[in-house]
Amino acid sequence: MCNRLLAALPALVLGFPPSAGAAQTALQLRWELERDVFQDAAGGRGLSRAAFTITNRDAKPLPASGWAIYFNALHSAQPGTVEGGFIVEDVVADLHRLVPAAGFGGLAPGSSIRIPYLTDLLLNASFVPRGPYIVFDAAKDVGIPLNDFVAVPFERPPQGAGRDPRVVTPENQFALDSVIRAIPASELPPVFPTPVAVSQGAGALHLTAMPPVEAPEALGNEAAFAAEYLRPYFGNRGKGAVPPLQLEAGPVAGQASPEAYSLVVDPAQGVRIVGASPAGVFYGLQSLRSLLPPPHPRTGAGLDLAAIRVVDAPRFGYRGFMLDVARNFQPKAAVLRTLDLIARYKLNVFHLHLTDDEGWRIELPSLPELTAVGARRGHTLGSGTHLPPAFGSGPAVDRPWGSGFFSRMDYIEILRYAAARHIEVIPEIEMPGHARAAIKAMQGNPQYRLNDPDDRSVYTSAQGYHDNVMNPGLESTYRFVERVVGDLVAIHREAGVPLRHIHMGGDEVPAGVWEGSPAARAYLKAHDLTSVDDLWFAFYGRVEQILKAQGLLPSGWEEIAVRKTSRDGHRTTIPNPDFAGRGWRAYVWNNVPGGGAEDLAYRLANGGYDVVLSPVSNLYFDLAWNPNPEETGLDWGGYVDLRKPFQFIPFDYYRNVPVDPAVFAGKDRLTDYGRAHVVGIQGNLWSETLVAEGRLEYMLLPKLFGLAERAWAPDPDWATERDPAKAEALYREAWSRFVNVLGQRELPRLDREVSGLNYRIPTPGLEVEGGMVRCSVELPGFALRYTTDGSEPTVRSSEVRGPIPFRASVRVAAFNTAGRKGHTARLGP
Repeated sequence: MCNRLLAALPALVLGFPPSAGAAQTALQLRWELERDVFQDAAGGRGLSRAAFTITNRDAKPLPASGWAIYFNALHSAQPGTVEGGFIVEDVVADLHRLVPAAGFGGLAPGSSIRIPYLTDLLLNASFVPRGPYIVFDAAKDVGIPLNDFVAVPFERPPQGAGRDPRVVTPENQFALDSVIRAIPASELPPVFPTPVAVSQGAGALHLTAMPPVEAPEALGNEAAFAAEYLRPYFGNRGKGAVPPLQLEAGPVAGQASPEAYSLVVDPAQGVRIVGASPAGVFYGLQSLRSLLPPPHPRTGAGLDLAAIRVVDAPRFGYRGFMLDVARNFQPKAAVLRTLDLIARYKLNVFHLHLTDDEGWRIELPSLPELTAVGARRGHTLGSGTHLPPAFGSGPAVDRPWGSGFFSRMDYIEILRYAAARHIEVIPEIEMPGHARAAIKAMQGNPQYRLNDPDDRSVYTSAQGYHDNVMNPGLESTYRFVERVVGDLVAIHREAGVPLRHIHMGGDEVPAGVWEGSPAARAYLKAHDLTSVDDLWFAFYGRVEQILKAQGLLPSGWEEIAVRKTSRDGHRTTIPNPDFAGRGWRAYVWNNVPGGGAEDLAYRLANGGYDVVLSPVSNLYFDLAWNPNPEETGLDWGGYVDLRKPFQFIPFDYYRNVPVDPAVFAGKDRLTDYGRAHVVGIQGNLWSETLVAEGRLEYMLLPKLFGLAERAWAPDPDWATERDPAKAEALYREAWSRFVNVLGQRELPRLDREVSGLNYRIPTPGLEVEGGMVRCSVELPGFALRYTTDGSEPTVRSSEVRGPIPFRASVRVAAFNTAGRKGHTARLGP
């Protein structure tokens, strides 16, 4: 790349001989947050003052013009606030560039220039600039990475006389933890998620050898799964004279769910699992797995199981998790690992978000352009051969996490792996919005072109795109949809996993689309439609026909189920009656308090739509844990920690949204008819910030446990208790039980059985009282270690066993059973 640059750049432009051109990569770029400005004139949520510093490490001057530094950042510079003789231009979405203006006179060797600017309030490291590179005017198609780049880690700067009120201080965390009661492990419920009924028996089953697994042929998959996780307890021992593990398919008394099971551990008869289906047997085996103690240090020493009887069935038939692999690609190994995790906790749907503006992630052999162009990111002038950098993916093509896709065989492997764990994979193909990757990929193919070349519509999507919406006035658009759906159906058939549901997106189509398109106007006239709003329904009507020809029913985000209209002169939405009775499934995400859609899920269910609840307030796992800078994730919909999914009450979620209850005045509540249309709940993990190894797991766990509990178990007693004081007491006890199960059993089990799992370890709470520091931890069972000399705690630091004398400094961190450390809480310097 640098050789191409040398050949292209004349000495006149650079200010030094061409042979030294490669030294431009020696530019040093530094970024830092200076302070937050909460008293902004607009009266909004505030601004952050940040600064770039460019240092010329070369022996020749950096010229006054003829170059730009590109970078990705979720927030751009506020117009007119950039100092130092520079401007910041928005290129596309989160890609921006720093351009020298008339006030910049060049940069002498060894010199630095500081470039302050104002931007939207920054939350954490996910918001800092990423992936910077320099482009010279003489070679505009070449991006050179600025490898000497540092984004200075930041704390929240003090605001005036006090601390930033957004930060969760060690004292705040201690107060949150104060409601938690430590519960002895012997008193914890033995099975998670909470089953319908559990009764402990007398005695224990002693297994000194591998028990024979007795199962009919139809349960061969489940028998193999059981043998796999039991084998480490018995090493190379052969099968001995021990009671069997019996797997059977049959009715479960008192349970109508096809996923119900009963599990009996009997000291004399052995283990018997009866499932209403193979899936029920599988969930019974997962519960048995959770009863197993850690393997004995002497491999093959056998195991003891306490006598127990479990009868269980899920609350919802749909228990889902969505992973976005489009915005930042997640490799096949990460997907398979995720499938294992959600299967452990009895989720049964894996919603795979395969396409978006920033990437198309599945190979369709009949449309090779989709991955040749749409699965690759790098510096580009026009997105003709690949997409531009996003989320810090940088100028080079074919780098993680910006580039990548699942081959047809990768996807088949994922389908089969999921099916063996009784997980349905629902692929999502975003349309008509969030479709820039597909639009750019198909521009050169008239048969499947998705945009009108004469379209002069002006619009901006929520993520800052102006060209990311398919045109419903083109017949080529419908040929494309038909081809994609047909190919997906064929791949599922080849895998032996027939496609049952496909998610067709539908969200965030911006105002202004199609208004300047001749093709759209011609379509309106030909079909006797009156406005571009009608194109939405024409589009999805055609999509429905394509899907039904393949035996599929439409699913999509909530927008597919609403109609735009006006009330009192203001734009609003209502449930669209046209599609309600046609089997459409709506995934409802928008319940942002104060946004007007707090009751949309209930209105749609009451109106006859099948609804999957996936509210941003509680189940968007990409939102940061809290506002502290050491966390990662977004903040547009608030924050989601472990409590948010645990507190979610599917049929009455107004109760646990932490805002003024007046927000919900006059909002619809769920009717009995509507309850029958709530098919389940789903957690969503969007991938804008998943740009490092282990980040997926950090954002997923332990939040996944709250989702699993709410999807599987009935409403807890605190959710149905109407007396506030009694409900609060019941909640505290349930919360204590939940976090003790996680900290003392479930997470240590994952430490043993899943190598290197990077889940979030809790940050301790601290409180000073009488010159002593008391410590707390949200998940009892984690070891706390501390220092008093200002150094970071390590596994060799002293363990917290009581209050710590407070002199100048105390630092405390939690460690898991594998010795991995969480974030440090500190008092003093």
